[in-house]
Amino acid sequence: MRVLYLDLAEWAVEDPGQWAAWVAPCPISEAEYSAKKAGQPLKARMDQRIRERLPALPTLVMTADRLLNEARTRLDALNAAPLGSTFTVLGETFTVPRSSTRVDGRPTQAWDSKGTRRSLAAEERCAFSAWVAIEILRHTGIRIEEFLELGHHSIISYKLPTTGQVVPLLQVAPSKTDQERLVLVTPKLADVLSTAVSRVRASDARVPLVQSTTTTNGSGTHPCPC
Repeated sequence: MRVLYLDLAEWAVEDPGQWAAWVAPCPISEAEYSAKKAGQPLKARMDQRIRERLPALPTLVMTADRLLNEARTRLDALNAAPLGSTFTVLGETFTVPRSSTRVDGRPTQAWDSKGTRRSLAAEERCAFSAWVAIEILRHTGIRIEEFLELGHHSIISYKLPTTGQVVPLLQVAPSKTDQERLVLVTPKLADVLSTAVSRVRASDARVPLVQSTTTTNGSGTHPCPC
């Protein structure tokens, strides 16, 4: 409605003879139509969606932890099995390849009882990445786009001037507010971050570059946990 009144005023400047008679002050004030008021229904729907899903968070955390433990158990069993042998783990039977082209001579894939070739190493990587993502997001409350910008340089230390105590902080890159944030690292979050960094750290203690990959589906582009 406000746009219509503004258009009439603009048209009257260009062609007063036709449109000047229709120009009038808009009955809808700017205060009645603000971005804050327009965003309230969206904010209410977001808050309601969070309240509905929050009870499922403990189940999500336990499931991610269970899937990671199971994936590690299968991978450990594969690494311990001789080449060409058959082993059973967690109720599943796998057949190990007779040879491997890897430097260490150990295969990362095996055939299950249905004849499907499965990469147990990739399954473990995906389970670990999902576990890390869930733990960091739930302990920090940061947005997904902020999570994707995290790196080992995001973990910084701050020394309190009063007590001299060193406090670990997580530096979050600007996203929605265009302002950098610092999030206090709790002991549980510190364990997750330490585990993630230790996993990718090379033998010379350096963290190599890691390429980020994405998958695209009908709803958009999303980070691939593998």
